Amino acid sequence: MKEESLVNPNGFVLEHPAIDVADPVATAKWWCDNLGFTMTRQKDDSTHTTFIVDATGRVAIEMYRARTTPAAPDYASMDPLTLHFGFTSKDVDADIERLTKAGATLISHEKSPGFDNAMLKDPFGISIQFVKREQSVLLK
Repeated sequence: MKEESLVNPNGFVLEHPAIDVADPVATAKWWCDNLGFTMTRQKDDSTHTTFIVDATGRVAIEMYRARTTPAAPDYASMDPLTLHFGFTSKDVDADIERLTKAGATLISHEKSPGFDNAMLKDPFGISIQFVKREQSVLLK
C-alpha cells in the first residue's frame, strides 16, 4: 500500500485503535480465528503487543498488556455501549450462531425494518457488535 494513500489532505486516516487486554496473544488469536483478522506483528516481551488487521487490510487493532496498574479493564462487566467494536454483517443470525459456538456470549439482538443488530461479548469480555443496515454509515 502506498504511503500517500494513507494521508488525506482534509484529515487523517485512522490506522488503528488500541486496547489493553489481559491476554493479547489469546485475544488476537480468537479474533483471527473467528472474525477474519490477520496478525501482522507481535512483540515477544511482557506487553505482547499484537497488531491484527481486518479482512479489508485497511483497519488494524492493537492489542497489548500495559505495564501499568491496575490490570486491563474488566470488559466483561462493562456495558457494551461503553466500548464495542462494530462489524458489518450479511447475516446477523448466522454470525450469532457461529460466534456463540466459538465461545462468544449473546448480550442482545434487535431487529427493526432496515436494521438488524446483535451485541455479543467475545470469550475475553470485549463487546463486539454485528450490524446489517439498510444504509451504511460508511462513506465508501
